[in-house]
Amino acid sequence: MKLRQLLVFVSAFALLSCNNTPNVPEQVQQVETVRNEESVTVQKTLISKGVIKSVNEIEVFSTIDGHLKEVKLIEGDKVKRGQTIFQLEDAALQSALLVSELEYEKAKLATEEILIGQGYQRDHLDEVPEEVMNYATTKSGLKLSELDLSIKQHNCNYASITAPQSGLIANIQKKSYAYVEAGETLCTIVDPDHLYVEFSILETELRNFQIGTEIEVYSLAYSNISHKATVRSIGSIVGADGMIKVEALLADTENLMPGMTAIINL
Repeated sequence: MKLRQLLVFVSAFALLSCNNTPNVPEQVQQVETVRNEESVTVQKTLISKGVIKSVNEIEVFSTIDGHLKEVKLIEGDKVKRGQTIFQLEDAALQSALLVSELEYEKAKLATEEILIGQGYQRDHLDEVPEEVMNYATTKSGLKLSELDLSIKQHNCNYASITAPQSGLIANIQKKSYAYVEAGETLCTIVDPDHLYVEFSILETELRNFQIGTEIEVYSLAYSNISHKATVRSIGSIVGADGMIKVEALLADTENLMPGMTAIINL
């Protein structure tokens, strides 16, 4: 009898325990739900990596061929618009200019002789009809001499390669006595006071950006200093990697320079 009562008591206790068990998982599930909701709320900050660039960045090149006589500035130097950066050897250019000037004067005399031979007075050559003057200048070679003189003057003027804008010298490509060709880049001038940051975002993050969106920018060199920037352009196409290019204009440029790696926070 006692054994039977004991079995009944154990069965009832086990049944009671089974009925109470489901309450625990329900509480755990509620906690997880709250945590998930909190994590979604927190993860609204987008972090992206980009590069700081100069708004005004110009390549400096020579318009003529020649040997560099002197490089007047070095990397990082400040330069003003119109200041000479490179000087080409110009002795040969000056000699060529002198010869061209002499050929021009010779052609002018030949033109006068042709006109005088046709009965026109030397003191009244300005009264010669246009078609007659064209004939005389062509026959004497004056037009070709005038063109050659203009080219020689151009070459001498551009032997001094000057800065097209004010800024900082960067990426000097040639040293003194090196040979340069027309159109070959010699250096770059960057404007350190007007910078922007270029970075890429995932296609899924596009909804967080529009023209005028404000972001925070940090450099690796000064990771504790925040810089404000405003989105000025958003790419019109999505790349094959699913990324979209974005540019944002920096409000201040202290401690920043072109080429720096930037960390972007939204």
